[in-house]
Amino acid sequence: MNTTKAITIESFGGPEVLRLQELPLRTPEPGEVLLRVEAAGVNPAELGMRDGRYPWSEEPRFPLVPGYDIAGVVEAVGREVTGLAPGDTVTATTAHAHTQIGSYAERVVVPADQVVPAPGLTPEQRASLPLAGTVALQALRRLGLERGQILLVNGVGGAVGSFIAQLAVLEGVTVFGTASTDEHDYVRSLGAIPLDRHGNLADQLRTEGFEAVAAAFDTVGGPSARTAFTLVRDNGRYATIVPPFWIPGGQFDPERGILPEIVVYSHVRADLAALVSLVTAGKLRARIADTLPLAEAPEAHRRLIKGGLRGKLLLRP
Repeated sequence: MNTTKAITIESFGGPEVLRLQELPLRTPEPGEVLLRVEAAGVNPAELGMRDGRYPWSEEPRFPLVPGYDIAGVVEAVGREVTGLAPGDTVTATTAHAHTQIGSYAERVVVPADQVVPAPGLTPEQRASLPLAGTVALQALRRLGLERGQILLVNGVGGAVGSFIAQLAVLEGVTVFGTASTDEHDYVRSLGAIPLDRHGNLADQLRTEGFEAVAAAFDTVGGPSARTAFTLVRDNGRYATIVPPFWIPGGQFDPERGILPEIVVYSHVRADLAALVSLVTAGKLRARIADTLPLAEAPEAHRRLIKGGLRGKLLLRP
């Protein structure tokens, strides 16, 4: 039987429960693809996989392998798979909610419809796109902004925030992004206007000539999320990827005509393919915080818990 090294979870707990071990590796069935993993993204959802907060579609089966994002190379394809062949360079997501076997591994079997060819892109670029890029694209679509309107991105320096800023600018939207002052040159490089996240956002916005924004997108949560909400004009739009910090009532007042939306990842192959095209054309760039060896997955989770990452954290088998 084939095997693969993978980061496993035998029981829920802190980062220390993540352990590298050898697991059986099944042959791809019809409609599936076997990938050799070149890099795996580290996402907040995997913190929930590790500590038991993740909303499993089935009862958890140990050992679990966390992880969604994959930069990989096709090793084998099952029957009925078209458009993919051994040797293809790809980006992909696992079907973790159903299989409970993720991308923190040397090799993994995934559904073929969750695999997108990405020739010419680096492993870092490909591993950064699936969750962060897709969530940003889908959030921007749901905000429904038109050319010339204003978007405030709370936490523009992270993986999702930097993607949505670039995507919005490409559509002619004016983007303001909150970041620490030492990040302002980077924010400008995205085509956005920086705001000091430690300062008074309303005053800074007025200095730029605006009293309010058409929409805000939050990646941070907490008090700064609520501040971002207050800057949205009445009947504007507000979306967040940090649902615990959407608190109905108070500053989230339905009388202002704003319905806060929680954006969660939804796999759409066409969205991932569109992101690959933009990166290939040089119109979209990924931001990588750091890359660690697969065996250092516990350290990766500790860094994610600590917060303040500037870009995407990756694991390399």
